[in-house]
Amino acid sequence: MSLTGWGYFWAIWLLIAGASFAFITAIVTVLGLRDLRILFKMLRDQEKSE
Repeated sequence: MSLTGWGYFWAIWLLIAGASFAFITAIVTVLGLRDLRILFKMLRDQEKSE
């Protein structure tokens, strides 16, 4: 593999790693926000019942 080949190799892996990071971050953000909404709703409902 020439030096240019190694550059392409690492560029592809960098793109894969960046895309994976973005995908995982998006999932954690969406699911985390949903969990926070549920938590705050439960706290509001608990406060109203007391």
